Amino acid sequence: MAVAAGLLFGFWVALSGKLGAFHLVLGLLSAVAVALATGRLYRARPQPMPADEFGRAPLRWRHFLTYGMWLGVQIFRSAIHVARVILSPRLPIAPRMVRIADDLPHPIARLTLAHSITLTPGTVTVDCDDEGMVVHAIDPESAAHLGSDGGPMADRVRAVFHSPER
Repeated sequence: MAVAAGLLFGFWVALSGKLGAFHLVLGLLSAVAVALATGRLYRARPQPMPADEFGRAPLRWRHFLTYGMWLGVQIFRSAIHVARVILSPRLPIAPRMVRIADDLPHPIARLTLAHSITLTPGTVTVDCDDEGMVVHAIDPESAAHLGSDGGPMADRVRAVFHSPER
């Protein structure tokens, strides 16, 4: 824990550039608090996924490559959208939590969808379970792109992992 706190404190000093006593004490207290709060995570043993559940992902490489290019375009478009929202004088931010019911049969497909949503600016996957996932969206338009079933992103992940269309 002391090593983690020391590393965090050093990182804080390097990024902040503040060397006054108040700031150093505040940075040290913050580093110790974070090290204490996350110490349990560092000591926990990894929980490997059972082989029968993980299996071999039925990946179609051609679809995977086109999905990667499509996702890059979506990330760029979402970044432009989020920039417009933030730079707008009215600041039309209306955050919301959206529940997405996914029917992706493979854990790697669910993981791919969850990470793709998080990579897209304006949305963050907050929770994921067998019934679906909970996503935080910055505004109604970002939430609408997801829909209640993951929208076109889930459809493309389904195609990558040999999942039948809805």
